[in-house]
Amino acid sequence: MDAEPNFPYYNTVDQIYHAEWSTAKLVRLELLRESIRTLWPKGHPTKLIHVAGTGGKGSTCRFLEAGFGALGKSGAFMSPHLFDYRERFSVDGQFVSQDDVDEVWQRRVQPHCVRLALHNPHHVHTFHEVSILIALALFELHGVEWAAMETGVGGRYDQTRALDVVATLLTNVGSDHAHLLGRVQWQRVLDKAGIARAGVPFFTTDTDPQDQKIIAAVCQNVGAPLTRVGEPEVCALEEHLRQMHLTPLPEESLLNAAYQKWNAALSLAVLKLFHPGLDERAVLERLIAARLPGRFWRIEEDIYADIAHNIEKMRALVGEVETKFAGRGKLLIIGLSGQRVPAEVFAALAPIAKALIVTGASYKGQDPAAVRNAIESVAGDTPVLVISDPRQALQVAKSMRTPQDIILLTGSTYMIEQVLNPDPYLRYLSATFGWRTRQDNEATGTVQLTLPKPSTTLR
Repeated sequence: MDAEPNFPYYNTVDQIYHAEWSTAKLVRLELLRESIRTLWPKGHPTKLIHVAGTGGKGSTCRFLEAGFGALGKSGAFMSPHLFDYRERFSVDGQFVSQDDVDEVWQRRVQPHCVRLALHNPHHVHTFHEVSILIALALFELHGVEWAAMETGVGGRYDQTRALDVVATLLTNVGSDHAHLLGRVQWQRVLDKAGIARAGVPFFTTDTDPQDQKIIAAVCQNVGAPLTRVGEPEVCALEEHLRQMHLTPLPEESLLNAAYQKWNAALSLAVLKLFHPGLDERAVLERLIAARLPGRFWRIEEDIYADIAHNIEKMRALVGEVETKFAGRGKLLIIGLSGQRVPAEVFAALAPIAKALIVTGASYKGQDPAAVRNAIESVAGDTPVLVISDPRQALQVAKSMRTPQDIILLTGSTYMIEQVLNPDPYLRYLSATFGWRTRQDNEATGTVQLTLPKPSTTLR
């Protein structure tokens, strides 16, 4: 009889096989831990909740922030941002001000980073690490009692793993970032489940039986109490909404999407753990009021945007589009970033489209003509246009639209930002992210004196 798979051991072997890589990643985590200890020697005052997963991380963070807001001051650290860097930091459901970001960077975080690098030039904090320190400084500034912290990519090696947290959440595990987390599913589950800490409650809504075995093995290995949130909890949430006469839900509510109820049920389970006597109606009202730009976002009459950018998010989006706009034509403006496979991401989208307009994305954007060629196999008879400039693509879609059509922008946060960001200066900064480092390296022929950077993106 074959022995049961030993998934924690497979992680150990993977680390040994890639010792140079894994050690460098763990050093980055320890470097950030040292910075946190230096800036908050008595420990950070905010109770932090760590959220990982392929889809639903940002929405779950928003639901956690909304729910804990019924019990005290709450916050969230999320990515990507859509228009403005400050959107990564939220307190009581509102993005922090630009002045707040300026203050904690100039007076707190940047001076520490400079001192750190003075002692060792290899110890230069990355964009993601700096953002985490800024989040913690903002939470302290505003007296935040509870805050949700979203991972960047993966879990085990993401810099958010350096945080001391009171709970960990894993929404689901899909195929996104396979080139970073592993080509096969069990590798990606191992990485994301790696957020588990000894004695820290672990919650998940992942329903795949094999995923659940791996998650359970990881939690058992480190001694993390595991709670699964599934269909019964989602159905109970829906029933409570009906019983309390809180339906129908507002169109712009995050909770209005069927898949978002899973994220809300996950958040509610965490809330009940820490506050078993909570006023459930008050919490549900706050969950209903939760909003997040870029999630099935109504821009203007019959024009919507959604930052779905991977296979799982796209399938969920298609389900919502078909439900809300059955019988209507759908003009879809799409862009793609990173190393995602166009035919896989847009396979579910193409059959519902009246026309596809492929356009560019400002950061790590794939060539629109190459995307068009790659999706021909799934587009069928659907017309596919290529318009490289995202703003022009929207104008063309408007000129093609009939009164029965809707327009939907999706596939890349960077593309949506370039179309809709009202601030031309922020739009330019986002489009040219990283140019200073590239220019320095090209001019000097040198490489930055930093340890290998973790795999994360601007958004």
